[in-house]
Amino acid sequence: MTRLELEAFLAIVKYGSISRAADRLFTTQPGLSRRIRMLEEELGYEVFVRGRGIRNIKLTRQGEDFLLVAERFLKLYREVEEIPGKTRKPLLRVSTINSLATYLLPPVLKKLMEGEKGCDVVFHSGRSMEIYGYVENKEVDVALVSDVLHSTRVITFPAFREPFVFAGGEKWKGTERVKPEMLNPKDQIRMPWNPEYDVWHNKWFPPDRVPSLTGDKMVFLENFLEGEKWAVMPLLVAKRMKKQGICICPLENGPEDLTIYCLTGDSERNETIKRFLALVHEELLAVDGIQSFLGTEGVEGAENG
Repeated sequence: MTRLELEAFLAIVKYGSISRAADRLFTTQPGLSRRIRMLEEELGYEVFVRGRGIRNIKLTRQGEDFLLVAERFLKLYREVEEIPGKTRKPLLRVSTINSLATYLLPPVLKKLMEGEKGCDVVFHSGRSMEIYGYVENKEVDVALVSDVLHSTRVITFPAFREPFVFAGGEKWKGTERVKPEMLNPKDQIRMPWNPEYDVWHNKWFPPDRVPSLTGDKMVFLENFLEGEKWAVMPLLVAKRMKKQGICICPLENGPEDLTIYCLTGDSERNETIKRFLALVHEELLAVDGIQSFLGTEGVEGAENG
């Protein structure tokens, strides 16, 4: 089947009549009808219901099934035609946990894509376990996660380390330092940062003291952290939150520092992966209190270790 035949079929469906479709395609009604007959001969079935008294275009059962196929076929035709004009760029497939997708990756990916040496990016966010699967199956080239899992097909090394800090709504303004015993769990917004954080949380807050909100998306912090509400979060998240009026201060006896790990599927990293890691390192250096291991010496040391 030709592109003209597919365009004729889809135009008739879209505009509801052969006459209107012919006008839109700058052709004649007889010419459009011929294309549909040729299409039906090749398919071996009719795509439109025909008969006396039928004024509006109606698809047959086979025509309804063919509609989605026709749309995909036409998309493929267009992609084939675009190939000669495409400038081939490197492709980097990246995945991170949700917090990094929100507060670290946007400026990194913008720099990675811009300029003559820029690359195309495919990005997925998810949980650490899911992301390990992406790397194992070669669906992702490089990733950043908060949990370490055992995998013989994934190279894992520390990317950076950051402390947890306290963040509270307007009622906490002026607070310089917080201790766990000062906190009412009923006002908490709890996020699942990593297993070590969960151990700390269970030590200080009994299971029967349910937080006011438990979630796994950063939008909850941006929209619900107000008044007496509070949360414990990694430093990067606290520093990059757009919400105004939040009190951010050190937390005594808080969780152990959060380590973020980098995952790759191959020890021989290409130049695009190296550039991505360098840009992440550059972005982390802009936040006081975060220790990045992604400088040249740190990454080589992690690989050799």
